[in-house]
Amino acid sequence: RRPVKDCFLAVLSSHGEEGCVFGADGQPVHLSRIFTYFDNDYMERKAKLFLIQACRGDDLDDGVEVDSAVESSSSQYLSVPIDTAVMYATAPYGAFMHPLGSVFLQTFCTLLEEEGNRNLELTRLMTRLSHRVAYTFQAKGRVLGGKKEMPCLLTRLTREVFPFAEPEK
Repeated sequence: RRPVKDCFLAVLSSHGEEGCVFGADGQPVHLSRIFTYFDNDYMERKAKLFLIQACRGDDLDDGVEVDSAVESSSSQYLSVPIDTAVMYATAPYGAFMHPLGSVFLQTFCTLLEEEGNRNLELTRLMTRLSHRVAYTFQAKGRVLGGKKEMPCLLTRLTREVFPFAEPEK
């Protein structure tokens, strides 16, 4: 298992569009630009995880009973450094935020608090996060009622990573 010191976690929570998040000045910042800052000698041996709570489009997800694919540009994915995983709050749709915060980020924190989840390999933990958000969250209200959120994991990891595992004694 890889010790915690060999991992880096970044949480980006903002408004966004496909391929970018908006800075405090309201200007778009391309994710590919952000990723370049972590593709260097200091970060080379570290596994990197980015959690991105931001919209990736204007449409809302109605949810589906079967698998479906959404076409998207693959060029942004090539900008993700090796040994990096990016977990988006949603596929190319709008992401939900309510007065109590982000369903995606709150669910992530809840998972880490639950027994056994800290010892999971990263992709298994992210799969649990996707499942929980997809199957337990549904927007309410007249306009957004019934809309869903389905997180999306992009990984360029080359090894198993246990970023939250308790150190072995």
